[in-house]
Amino acid sequence: MPTAPIPHFYDNPHSSSIHPAVVVQPKELVRLPPLQLKSEALEYESDENEQARFAWRVVSTANKKRILLLAPLGPGSGNAATASRLAHGLCQSSEITVDCLSVDMPHTDSDSLLALIHRYDVVLALHVYRAGHLLTSIYQNNSDLPPLILIFAGTELHSCLLEWMPTIEQIVPKARGLVCFSTEWKKYVESTYTNLLACPITVIPQSVLLSPSIIEQSPFSVPLLSSRKTILWAGQIRQVKDPLFAVRIMSHLDDHEFQLSIVGYETDQSLVNAIRSSCSRSNVTLTGGQSTGHVHALMRTAFAYLNTSINEGMCLAILEAMALRLPVIARRNTGNISIVTHGKTGLLFETPEQAAQCLSQLAKDTALRETLIQQAADQVKKVHSPTAESREYRNLIFSLLE
Repeated sequence: MPTAPIPHFYDNPHSSSIHPAVVVQPKELVRLPPLQLKSEALEYESDENEQARFAWRVVSTANKKRILLLAPLGPGSGNAATASRLAHGLCQSSEITVDCLSVDMPHTDSDSLLALIHRYDVVLALHVYRAGHLLTSIYQNNSDLPPLILIFAGTELHSCLLEWMPTIEQIVPKARGLVCFSTEWKKYVESTYTNLLACPITVIPQSVLLSPSIIEQSPFSVPLLSSRKTILWAGQIRQVKDPLFAVRIMSHLDDHEFQLSIVGYETDQSLVNAIRSSCSRSNVTLTGGQSTGHVHALMRTAFAYLNTSINEGMCLAILEAMALRLPVIARRNTGNISIVTHGKTGLLFETPEQAAQCLSQLAKDTALRETLIQQAADQVKKVHSPTAESREYRNLIFSLLE
Protein backbone atom coordinates (compact mmCIF):
# COMPACT_ATOMS: atom_id res chain seq x y z
CA MET A 1 0.00 0.00 0.00
CA PRO A 2 1.52 3.39 -0.92
CA THR A 3 2.40 5.75 1.85
CA ALA A 4 -0.28 8.42 2.29
CA PRO A 5 0.55 12.11 2.56
CA ILE A 6 0.82 13.28 6.17
CA PRO A 7 -1.19 16.23 7.52
CA HIS A 8 0.85 19.01 9.12
CA PHE A 9 0.27 22.20 11.04
CA TYR A 10 2.47 25.04 9.86
CA ASP A 11 4.11 27.68 11.98
CA ASN A 12 4.50 31.45 11.72
CA PRO A 13 4.04 32.71 8.14
CA HIS A 14 7.49 34.26 8.23
CA SER A 15 9.27 31.11 9.40
CA SER A 16 12.17 30.03 7.22
CA SER A 17 11.67 26.41 8.30
CA ILE A 18 8.77 25.94 5.88
CA HIS A 19 9.60 25.00 2.33
CA PRO A 20 7.86 27.49 0.00
CA ALA A 21 6.42 24.68 -2.11
CA VAL A 22 4.01 23.62 0.65
CA VAL A 23 2.70 27.10 1.41
CA VAL A 24 -0.42 27.49 -0.71
CA GLN A 25 -2.63 29.51 1.63
CA PRO A 26 -2.96 33.27 1.20
CA LYS A 27 -0.69 35.26 3.47
CA GLU A 28 -3.66 36.09 5.71
CA LEU A 29 -3.89 32.46 6.82
CA VAL A 30 -1.96 31.46 9.90
CA ARG A 31 0.36 28.47 9.58
CA LEU A 32 1.22 26.41 12.63
CA PRO A 33 3.84 23.95 13.96
CA PRO A 34 3.97 20.40 12.58
CA LEU A 35 1.38 18.02 13.97
CA GLN A 36 3.03 15.18 15.86
CA LEU A 37 2.02 11.71 14.70
CA LYS A 38 2.04 8.67 16.93
CA SER A 39 1.82 4.95 16.27
CA GLU A 40 2.29 4.80 12.51
CA ALA A 41 0.15 7.89 11.91
CA LEU A 42 -3.00 6.29 13.32
CA GLU A 43 -3.49 8.94 15.97
CA TYR A 44 -2.78 12.65 15.85
CA GLU A 45 -1.65 14.67 18.83
CA SER A 46 -0.66 18.30 19.00
CA ASP A 47 0.89 20.37 21.74
CA GLU A 48 -1.85 20.73 24.34
CA ASN A 49 -0.44 24.10 25.38
CA GLU A 50 -1.12 25.65 21.98
CA GLN A 51 -4.15 27.89 22.15
CA ALA A 52 -4.39 28.98 18.52
CA ARG A 53 -4.71 26.31 15.86
CA PHE A 54 -6.08 27.44 12.56
CA ALA A 55 -4.81 25.58 9.52
CA TRP A 56 -2.98 22.47 8.48
CA ARG A 57 -2.49 20.88 5.15
CA VAL A 58 -1.29 17.83 3.29
CA VAL A 59 1.50 18.46 0.80
CA SER A 60 -0.29 18.17 -2.52
CA THR A 61 0.82 16.07 -5.46
CA ALA A 62 0.07 16.56 -9.13
CA ASN A 63 -3.00 14.86 -10.60
CA LYS A 64 -4.75 14.48 -7.25
CA LYS A 65 -8.20 15.80 -6.45
CA ARG A 66 -7.79 18.61 -3.96
CA ILE A 67 -10.20 18.85 -1.04
CA LEU A 68 -10.56 21.86 1.25
CA LEU A 69 -11.88 20.75 4.64
CA LEU A 70 -13.36 23.59 6.73
CA ALA A 71 -13.92 22.68 10.38
CA PRO A 72 -13.76 23.94 13.97
CA LEU A 73 -10.26 23.01 15.20
CA GLY A 74 -10.43 24.10 18.85
CA PRO A 75 -8.37 22.15 21.41
CA GLY A 76 -10.13 19.07 22.75
CA SER A 77 -13.17 19.40 20.49
CA GLY A 78 -14.88 16.46 18.84
CA ASN A 79 -15.03 18.43 15.59
CA ALA A 80 -11.23 18.78 15.53
CA ALA A 81 -10.84 15.05 16.11
CA THR A 82 -13.34 14.30 13.35
CA ALA A 83 -11.60 16.65 10.90
CA SER A 84 -8.22 15.09 11.64
CA ARG A 85 -9.55 11.57 11.18
CA LEU A 86 -11.42 12.41 7.96
CA ALA A 87 -8.35 14.03 6.43
CA HIS A 88 -6.19 11.08 7.38
CA GLY A 89 -8.68 8.60 5.94
CA LEU A 90 -9.22 10.47 2.69
CA CYS A 91 -5.48 10.77 2.14
CA GLN A 92 -5.08 7.00 2.22
CA SER A 93 -6.36 7.22 -1.35
CA SER A 94 -3.72 7.95 -3.97
CA GLU A 95 -6.30 10.16 -5.70
CA ILE A 96 -6.94 12.75 -2.98
CA THR A 97 -5.06 15.39 -1.05
CA VAL A 98 -6.61 17.45 1.75
CA ASP A 99 -6.02 20.90 3.22
CA CYS A 100 -7.79 21.74 6.46
CA LEU A 101 -8.73 25.28 7.51
CA SER A 102 -10.30 26.35 10.80
CA VAL A 103 -13.66 28.10 10.66
CA ASP A 104 -12.24 30.35 13.39
CA MET A 105 -9.43 31.61 11.17
CA PRO A 106 -8.79 35.28 12.00
CA HIS A 107 -8.49 38.04 9.43
CA THR A 108 -9.89 35.99 6.56
CA ASP A 109 -11.89 38.23 4.25
CA SER A 110 -14.30 36.90 1.66
CA ASP A 111 -12.04 37.70 -1.31
CA SER A 112 -9.10 35.79 0.19
CA LEU A 113 -11.26 32.77 0.94
CA LEU A 114 -12.83 32.90 -2.53
CA ALA A 115 -9.39 32.89 -4.13
CA LEU A 116 -8.43 29.93 -1.96
CA ILE A 117 -11.60 27.96 -2.71
CA HIS A 118 -11.03 28.26 -6.47
CA ARG A 119 -7.88 26.15 -6.05
CA TYR A 120 -9.88 23.09 -4.94
CA ASP A 121 -12.04 20.45 -6.57
CA VAL A 122 -14.42 20.01 -3.61
CA VAL A 123 -15.14 21.91 -0.39
CA LEU A 124 -16.00 19.70 2.59
CA ALA A 125 -17.49 21.70 5.48
CA LEU A 126 -17.89 20.25 8.99
CA HIS A 127 -20.51 22.08 11.10
CA VAL A 128 -23.10 23.69 8.87
CA TYR A 129 -23.40 26.96 10.78
CA ARG A 130 -19.78 27.59 11.74
CA ALA A 131 -18.48 26.75 8.27
CA GLY A 132 -21.56 28.28 6.68
CA HIS A 133 -20.93 31.74 8.12
CA LEU A 134 -17.70 31.81 6.08
CA LEU A 135 -19.17 30.27 2.94
CA THR A 136 -22.65 31.79 2.61
CA SER A 137 -21.70 35.05 0.90
CA ILE A 138 -19.22 33.25 -1.36
CA TYR A 139 -21.68 30.61 -2.57
CA GLN A 140 -24.53 33.14 -2.78
CA ASN A 141 -22.65 35.66 -4.90
CA ASN A 142 -20.37 33.58 -7.12
CA SER A 143 -20.75 30.89 -9.74
CA ASP A 144 -18.37 28.26 -11.05
CA LEU A 145 -17.38 27.17 -7.53
CA PRO A 146 -16.32 23.66 -6.51
CA PRO A 147 -19.08 21.36 -5.21
CA LEU A 148 -19.91 21.93 -1.54
CA ILE A 149 -20.50 19.05 0.91
CA LEU A 150 -21.97 20.04 4.29
CA ILE A 151 -21.61 17.77 7.34
CA PHE A 152 -24.08 18.29 10.18
CA ALA A 153 -21.85 18.01 13.25
CA GLY A 154 -24.16 18.40 16.24
CA THR A 155 -24.78 21.76 17.87
CA GLU A 156 -26.26 23.24 14.69
CA LEU A 157 -28.86 20.47 15.01
CA HIS A 158 -29.66 20.13 18.70
CA SER A 159 -28.56 23.52 20.08
CA CYS A 160 -29.25 25.78 17.13
CA LEU A 161 -29.53 29.43 18.14
CA LEU A 162 -32.18 31.59 16.49
CA GLU A 163 -29.53 33.84 14.97
CA TRP A 164 -27.91 30.83 13.29
CA MET A 165 -30.97 30.03 11.19
CA PRO A 166 -30.53 32.60 8.37
CA THR A 167 -27.01 31.32 7.69
CA ILE A 168 -28.08 27.67 7.72
CA GLU A 169 -31.10 28.37 5.53
CA GLN A 170 -28.94 30.19 2.97
CA ILE A 171 -26.07 27.69 2.78
CA VAL A 172 -28.00 24.38 2.83
CA PRO A 173 -29.57 24.90 -0.65
CA LYS A 174 -26.08 25.53 -2.06
CA ALA A 175 -24.82 22.11 -0.99
CA ARG A 176 -24.50 19.34 -3.55
CA GLY A 177 -23.82 16.84 -0.79
CA LEU A 178 -25.23 16.61 2.75
CA VAL A 179 -24.03 14.25 5.49
CA CYS A 180 -25.54 13.26 8.83
CA PHE A 181 -23.94 10.88 11.33
CA SER A 182 -27.12 8.90 12.02
CA THR A 183 -30.53 8.04 10.59
CA GLU A 184 -32.14 9.87 13.52
CA TRP A 185 -30.45 13.15 12.58
CA LYS A 186 -31.12 12.55 8.88
CA LYS A 187 -34.85 12.39 9.60
CA TYR A 188 -34.60 15.55 11.68
CA VAL A 189 -32.86 17.49 8.90
CA GLU A 190 -35.32 16.23 6.29
CA SER A 191 -38.28 17.40 8.37
CA THR A 192 -36.72 20.72 9.45
CA TYR A 193 -35.29 21.84 6.10
CA THR A 194 -37.71 20.09 3.72
CA ASN A 195 -37.97 22.94 1.24
CA LEU A 196 -34.26 23.77 1.27
CA LEU A 197 -32.70 20.43 0.38
CA ALA A 198 -31.26 20.38 -3.13
CA CYS A 199 -29.70 16.93 -2.77
CA PRO A 200 -30.16 13.67 -0.84
CA ILE A 201 -28.70 13.25 2.66
CA THR A 202 -26.04 10.57 3.08
CA VAL A 203 -25.71 8.87 6.48
CA ILE A 204 -22.05 8.23 7.35
CA PRO A 205 -21.51 7.21 11.00
CA GLN A 206 -18.54 8.54 12.92
CA SER A 207 -15.66 6.07 13.10
CA VAL A 208 -13.08 5.28 15.77
CA LEU A 209 -9.35 5.54 15.14
CA LEU A 210 -7.10 4.29 17.95
CA SER A 211 -3.36 3.82 18.09
CA PRO A 212 -2.14 0.19 18.27
CA SER A 213 -0.24 0.98 21.48
CA ILE A 214 -3.51 1.83 23.24
CA ILE A 215 -5.35 -1.20 21.87
CA GLU A 216 -2.57 -3.58 22.90
CA GLN A 217 -2.07 -2.02 26.33
CA SER A 218 -3.15 -4.11 29.30
CA PRO A 219 -6.08 -2.55 31.17
CA PHE A 220 -3.92 -2.64 34.30
CA SER A 221 -0.66 -1.33 32.86
CA VAL A 222 -1.49 2.15 34.19
CA PRO A 223 -1.54 2.14 38.02
CA LEU A 224 -4.87 2.87 39.66
CA LEU A 225 -4.84 6.01 41.80
CA SER A 226 -7.66 4.88 44.07
CA SER A 227 -9.34 1.71 45.26
CA ARG A 228 -12.68 3.31 44.43
CA LYS A 229 -14.40 2.68 41.11
CA THR A 230 -13.52 5.57 38.79
CA ILE A 231 -16.31 7.02 36.66
CA LEU A 232 -14.70 8.90 33.78
CA TRP A 233 -16.34 12.00 32.26
CA ALA A 234 -14.40 13.51 29.34
CA GLY A 235 -15.25 16.45 27.10
CA GLN A 236 -15.12 20.22 26.80
CA ILE A 237 -16.49 21.95 29.88
CA ARG A 238 -19.50 23.70 28.35
CA GLN A 239 -23.25 23.94 28.89
CA VAL A 240 -24.40 21.39 26.31
CA LYS A 241 -22.16 18.73 27.93
CA ASP A 242 -23.79 19.44 31.34
CA PRO A 243 -20.94 18.29 33.63
CA LEU A 244 -22.85 19.47 36.72
CA PHE A 245 -25.36 16.71 35.99
CA ALA A 246 -22.50 14.26 36.57
CA VAL A 247 -21.72 15.92 39.90
CA ARG A 248 -25.37 15.56 40.95
CA ILE A 249 -25.23 11.84 40.16
CA MET A 250 -22.47 11.40 42.73
CA SER A 251 -24.75 12.59 45.53
CA HIS A 252 -26.75 9.39 44.98
CA LEU A 253 -23.71 7.09 45.22
CA ASP A 254 -21.53 5.86 48.07
CA ASP A 255 -18.51 8.17 48.44
CA HIS A 256 -16.35 5.23 49.47
CA GLU A 257 -17.18 3.11 46.41
CA PHE A 258 -17.21 5.55 43.46
CA GLN A 259 -14.98 8.39 42.26
CA LEU A 260 -15.94 10.86 39.50
CA SER A 261 -13.05 12.09 37.34
CA ILE A 262 -13.96 15.04 35.09
CA VAL A 263 -11.41 15.61 32.32
CA GLY A 264 -11.75 18.39 29.76
CA TYR A 265 -10.73 21.75 28.35
CA GLU A 266 -12.18 24.60 30.40
CA THR A 267 -14.37 26.34 27.82
CA ASP A 268 -16.99 27.80 30.21
CA GLN A 269 -15.36 29.39 33.26
CA SER A 270 -18.58 29.68 35.26
CA LEU A 271 -19.12 25.93 34.89
CA VAL A 272 -15.51 25.27 35.81
CA ASN A 273 -15.91 27.31 39.00
CA ALA A 274 -19.09 25.45 39.91
CA ILE A 275 -17.37 22.10 39.41
CA ARG A 276 -14.35 23.18 41.45
CA SER A 277 -16.62 24.10 44.34
CA SER A 278 -17.90 20.52 44.19
CA CYS A 279 -14.37 19.13 44.25
CA SER A 280 -14.24 19.78 47.98
CA ARG A 281 -16.16 16.53 48.13
CA SER A 282 -13.88 13.53 48.31
CA ASN A 283 -15.41 11.73 45.33
CA VAL A 284 -15.13 14.42 42.59
CA THR A 285 -11.93 15.52 40.84
CA LEU A 286 -11.42 17.95 37.95
CA THR A 287 -8.50 17.74 35.53
CA GLY A 288 -7.90 20.16 32.66
CA GLY A 289 -7.69 19.25 29.01
CA GLN A 290 -5.56 16.20 28.24
CA SER A 291 -4.17 14.64 25.09
CA THR A 292 -6.27 12.02 23.34
CA GLY A 293 -3.71 9.38 24.24
CA HIS A 294 -3.90 10.26 27.92
CA VAL A 295 -7.71 10.11 27.92
CA HIS A 296 -7.56 6.71 26.24
CA ALA A 297 -5.15 5.51 28.92
CA LEU A 298 -7.61 6.69 31.58
CA MET A 299 -10.35 4.75 29.80
CA ARG A 300 -8.27 1.60 30.14
CA THR A 301 -8.32 1.86 33.95
CA ALA A 302 -11.76 3.35 34.62
CA PHE A 303 -14.85 1.51 35.85
CA ALA A 304 -17.29 3.21 33.46
CA TYR A 305 -17.57 6.07 30.99
CA LEU A 306 -20.28 8.64 31.76
CA ASN A 307 -21.92 10.93 29.20
CA THR A 308 -24.32 13.58 30.55
CA SER A 309 -24.76 15.72 27.43
CA ILE A 310 -28.09 17.44 26.91
CA ASN A 311 -27.69 16.30 23.32
CA GLU A 312 -25.02 15.03 20.92
CA GLY A 313 -24.41 14.72 17.20
CA MET A 314 -22.55 11.43 17.58
CA CYS A 315 -20.20 11.31 20.55
CA LEU A 316 -16.69 10.17 19.64
CA ALA A 317 -15.72 9.64 23.28
CA ILE A 318 -18.55 7.12 23.70
CA LEU A 319 -17.38 5.22 20.62
CA GLU A 320 -13.77 5.30 21.86
CA ALA A 321 -14.85 3.97 25.25
CA MET A 322 -16.75 1.14 23.55
CA ALA A 323 -13.74 0.30 21.40
CA LEU A 324 -11.54 0.25 24.51
CA ARG A 325 -13.99 -2.09 26.26
CA LEU A 326 -15.16 0.42 28.85
CA PRO A 327 -18.89 0.19 29.66
CA VAL A 328 -20.89 3.30 28.80
CA ILE A 329 -23.58 5.00 30.90
CA ALA A 330 -25.19 7.72 28.79
CA ARG A 331 -27.93 10.29 29.07
CA ARG A 332 -30.84 9.55 26.77
CA ASN A 333 -30.81 11.96 23.80
CA THR A 334 -31.04 11.83 20.00
CA GLY A 335 -27.32 11.42 19.43
CA ASN A 336 -26.72 8.88 22.19
CA ILE A 337 -29.61 6.56 21.33
CA SER A 338 -28.17 6.21 17.83
CA ILE A 339 -25.15 4.37 19.26
CA VAL A 340 -26.23 3.14 22.72
CA THR A 341 -28.99 0.55 23.03
CA HIS A 342 -30.10 0.22 26.65
CA GLY A 343 -29.12 -3.14 28.13
CA LYS A 344 -27.23 -4.20 25.00
CA THR A 345 -24.38 -1.79 24.23
CA GLY A 346 -24.66 0.41 27.32
CA LEU A 347 -27.09 1.81 29.85
CA LEU A 348 -29.25 4.91 29.33
CA PHE A 349 -30.69 7.27 31.93
CA GLU A 350 -32.77 10.43 32.16
CA THR A 351 -32.31 11.51 35.80
CA PRO A 352 -29.38 11.54 38.24
CA GLU A 353 -31.16 8.88 40.29
CA GLN A 354 -31.46 6.60 37.25
CA ALA A 355 -27.79 7.12 36.41
CA ALA A 356 -26.80 6.16 39.96
CA GLN A 357 -28.94 3.03 39.71
CA CYS A 358 -27.24 2.11 36.42
CA LEU A 359 -23.79 2.48 37.98
CA SER A 360 -24.76 0.44 41.03
CA GLN A 361 -26.23 -2.26 38.78
CA LEU A 362 -23.03 -2.33 36.75
CA ALA A 363 -20.99 -2.77 39.93
CA LYS A 364 -23.09 -5.69 41.15
CA ASP A 365 -23.82 -7.56 37.90
CA THR A 366 -20.58 -8.86 36.38
CA ALA A 367 -22.39 -10.78 33.66
CA LEU A 368 -24.24 -7.66 32.51
CA ARG A 369 -20.99 -5.70 32.48
CA GLU A 370 -19.26 -8.26 30.27
CA THR A 371 -22.26 -8.44 27.92
CA LEU A 372 -22.36 -4.67 27.47
CA ILE A 373 -18.61 -4.52 26.87
CA GLN A 374 -18.58 -7.27 24.23
CA GLN A 375 -21.67 -6.13 22.33
CA ALA A 376 -20.50 -2.51 22.28
CA ALA A 377 -17.06 -3.50 20.99
CA ASP A 378 -18.66 -5.66 18.30
CA GLN A 379 -20.91 -2.79 17.21
CA VAL A 380 -18.02 -0.35 16.90
CA LYS A 381 -16.06 -2.83 14.83
CA LYS A 382 -19.03 -3.49 12.55
CA VAL A 383 -20.58 -0.03 12.15
CA HIS A 384 -17.86 2.51 12.93
CA SER A 385 -14.95 1.39 10.79
CA PRO A 386 -12.51 4.11 9.59
CA THR A 387 -12.12 2.24 6.32
CA ALA A 388 -15.87 2.26 5.65
CA GLU A 389 -16.15 5.91 6.67
CA SER A 390 -13.37 6.98 4.30
CA ARG A 391 -14.85 4.91 1.48
CA GLU A 392 -18.26 6.56 1.87
CA TYR A 393 -16.77 10.07 1.81
CA ARG A 394 -14.61 9.24 -1.22
CA ASN A 395 -17.63 7.82 -3.04
CA LEU A 396 -19.62 10.97 -2.30
CA ILE A 397 -16.77 13.23 -3.41
CA PHE A 398 -16.18 11.43 -6.70
CA SER A 399 -19.91 11.22 -7.44
CA LEU A 400 -19.93 15.03 -7.51
CA LEU A 401 -16.92 15.20 -9.81
CA GLU A 402 -18.29 12.89 -12.50
